Amino acid sequence: MQQRPFFITMLLILWIIVTYGVSCAETPQEFKVKASYLLNMPRFADWPASTSGNQSFKICTIGETPLFDLLVSMKDLRIKNHPVLVLSINEIAQANECQVLFIAASERYRLQRLLPEAHKLKIMTISDMRDFSKLGGIIALVSVNNRITYDLNLVTARSAGITFNSQILKLANDVIN
Repeated sequence: MQQRPFFITMLLILWIIVTYGVSCAETPQEFKVKASYLLNMPRFADWPASTSGNQSFKICTIGETPLFDLLVSMKDLRIKNHPVLVLSINEIAQANECQVLFIAASERYRLQRLLPEAHKLKIMTISDMRDFSKLGGIIALVSVNNRITYDLNLVTARSAGITFNSQILKLANDVIN
């Protein structure tokens, strides 16, 4: 009889560990949705003419994120009639030809240095870190009711010379004007 409370306690502990682990871990599907945003948001945006002459459409990542490997594994991608090239960079100085920069949550400590430089270079900044658009990023990927959506900072986008299609504004979770 003494083994029964021990067994129940162990099951409860195991259930807590499994439940907590599953709820905290990002699923591969979540990364696929985020990668889809990285590939589709630029289709509904326009950059200044001086930034659109590149042969390739460059999506860069900075920091630790599984999105880099996922994006690299996708083949024959095109954005605005340009082949997509995915790069991982370590410093903002390497981003001079990027049109999109995904900033991993691991880079939060240097966000205030990265964002102004990226926006001077007319780069669309995207991240899934908390409050990204409120901190000056252009697109924040957010989870609302177990669904990935986005917040859009139009003030920052305008300062970077990037404009968005009105439909994108209507679909946003939040728009900072």
